[in-house]
Amino acid sequence: MDHLNVCAAPGSSAVVTLFVESQNSSSERRFQKSLTIEALKVRLEPIVGIRPIDQQLVLLDAASNPVCEISGDDTRMLGFYPVKDLMTLSVKTTNSSAQINFDESQVEKYVMEDDEYDRRGDTVRAFKRRHRMGRFADGASEISIDEDVKAKELALSIPVGSRCEVALPDGEFRKRGTVRFVGETGFRPGYWVGVEYDEPVGKNDGSVDGTKYFQCAADYGSFVRPEKVTTGDFPEEDIFGSDLEEM
Repeated sequence: MDHLNVCAAPGSSAVVTLFVESQNSSSERRFQKSLTIEALKVRLEPIVGIRPIDQQLVLLDAASNPVCEISGDDTRMLGFYPVKDLMTLSVKTTNSSAQINFDESQVEKYVMEDDEYDRRGDTVRAFKRRHRMGRFADGASEISIDEDVKAKELALSIPVGSRCEVALPDGEFRKRGTVRFVGETGFRPGYWVGVEYDEPVGKNDGSVDGTKYFQCAADYGSFVRPEKVTTGDFPEEDIFGSDLEEM
């Protein structure tokens, strides 16, 4: 990578959202621009499985063209380099003989529900919506209308009061609860399903922005898209085990 220049162009925002790519992983991450490169490499190790001393960092633009190599003085801050939201940080190893120690179980996971992700303004989905890209493009309006109709039909087929499971974005975990609301809301367009979870793993008490859609205890309520909800015979799970009476 000796053809790349190390350059500086500080930005105004204190936080930057980057795609981190390596041989082992690809993910969207947020970093403080005040983070030193030395500290950044330490944070990258459990994500990409490459030791800090062996990491080669290259910043790529939206078209995957190299912008500059992040090298030299590791005491420099990330903001020293021309980082911008939705650029790619490519991480490769400089030691081809070194074993890549990637243990996904050691990476702390944060699971965000679809409605919360949809409401954020600093995500890839928000970027595409602002710039009318992908399914948000003008030419995709007819498809969006069809999707809205299907979402409405699916939502109205979900009975209020039915037991359900809600699929989380990673697809590995599900949360059980009871359907308490189905319909349109004031916080986002489209149809939403209000769920009262069996455990305090929700986001609200059935209210959003001061509007009450259903009643439940704090942190037991949440709103999800209809396609995330499966209704059926889902009894409350006994978190203490089925052999409690034998103790």
